[in-house]
Amino acid sequence: MTDWGLSLLVEADGVKVLMDTGSSARKLFANASALGVKLDELDAIFISHWHGDHCGALLELLDLSGGLDVFAPVEPGWWMTRRLRGRGASLVVLRRPSELLPGLHSTGDLGGEHSLVADLGDLGLVVLTGCSHPGAENVVERACAYLAKRVYALMGGFHISSYQEGRRLGTFLARKGVRLVCPCHCTGSSAKRGLAEVLGDAVVRCGVGRRLEFRSKG
Repeated sequence: MTDWGLSLLVEADGVKVLMDTGSSARKLFANASALGVKLDELDAIFISHWHGDHCGALLELLDLSGGLDVFAPVEPGWWMTRRLRGRGASLVVLRRPSELLPGLHSTGDLGGEHSLVADLGDLGLVVLTGCSHPGAENVVERACAYLAKRVYALMGGFHISSYQEGRRLGTFLARKGVRLVCPCHCTGSSAKRGLAEVLGDAVVRCGVGRRLEFRSKG
């Protein structure tokens, strides 16, 4: 079921982290069921930012999953904070770049939003963005500077809509040596076309149920 929102399941070394929840619990649960994902087996939840299309199903998910760590870049409003506590969740605010679980990192707060970074050893970094409100270029630069490694893959919402914006981002990513780009959510079709014209086959299609697998070289 499609949704104007974003939710990415990250599995690494037996750890399962859900990055964002989309806007609808009904759709989140239906899609998880269709894909064979057991949401009651999550180890943590990572909220990129406190917009409804990224955290709309959070409370219903916590009703299902029980007390979990919820990683966020800043505290939400008092209404959400009170309900998180009422469901036994532990809100962990990561204002600075930091490791949240082995091999998984936060870029730290970039204007109310943070991105999830998976360190795949010699392969490089996989960066997952919510909406890239701070600019996808700034997110990539922060990840590279923090972990002193190149970004191998970038996926998520890029917050661009025009062809020229896509070309500019594509040129930047090519210069950085990014090998795979998977745009979705708030990335317009014209922007995707611009990205593809610069990066070619490095741009892969995203969508509900899309699965990507990366293997560390060590």
